[in-house]
Amino acid sequence: MRYVFITGTTRGLGQSLLEAFKEDRIISISRREVETDVDIYKEHHIDFLDETAMEDDIPEIFSSISPEKEDEIYLINNAGTVNPVKSVENMDVKGYLDNYKVNVLAPALFIKGFIKAFKDLQSEKRILTVSSGAAVNPMEGWAAYCTSKAAINMLSGVTRLETGDFEYPILSATFRPGVIDTDMQKTIRSSDPDEFPNIDKFKSYKSDQRLLAPDHVASVLKQIITSERYSETANYDINDYM
Repeated sequence: MRYVFITGTTRGLGQSLLEAFKEDRIISISRREVETDVDIYKEHHIDFLDETAMEDDIPEIFSSISPEKEDEIYLINNAGTVNPVKSVENMDVKGYLDNYKVNVLAPALFIKGFIKAFKDLQSEKRILTVSSGAAVNPMEGWAAYCTSKAAINMLSGVTRLETGDFEYPILSATFRPGVIDTDMQKTIRSSDPDEFPNIDKFKSYKSDQRLLAPDHVASVLKQIITSERYSETANYDINDYM
């Protein structure tokens, strides 16, 4: 049996991941109810901007299953936000904090909960955190997004070091999914050009039909996390699978 915890499942890549893993026991984690035809094993709702709720509720999410040693357990940290799209000069405290709660604190708390819940379980345990090319390529207007994605790259790297030598290891890596045709891209295309000078470039991705289909990206992510060679690489990039 394979259990798959997936965050951010209401739309975009997260919704496509539901379809990709529909043969498995999916534990969906999102802010609101998911609209899907996929049979979800368990569904949890949590506000990623509420750090107190996350700290209280995440342990219960992982304790909601009772895996056996022959089972596989995956955590896919997919939820993320590009907002606020503002320059460093114009960024405010709330903007940084809200972005970091979703993009950094939430994955950190989910990874912590996953480790604590399953550390002593003799089974296959894997964590894959969705990152971005923005983690390594600075972009004007993405002060919060670029720095938060860089942070989860390091978070995943630290996790690899700390859990790889467990008696029953937990494997961790990140995945850069490329530019996907999702609501996030709509948000980017509607940004203030004064705050985001690269807006025309992202508009051209849509007009030139260069955006990746979420279902395709989800299939690549599944290929990566289910591979027998998973975690030989710390950071996976969809460009290597095109």
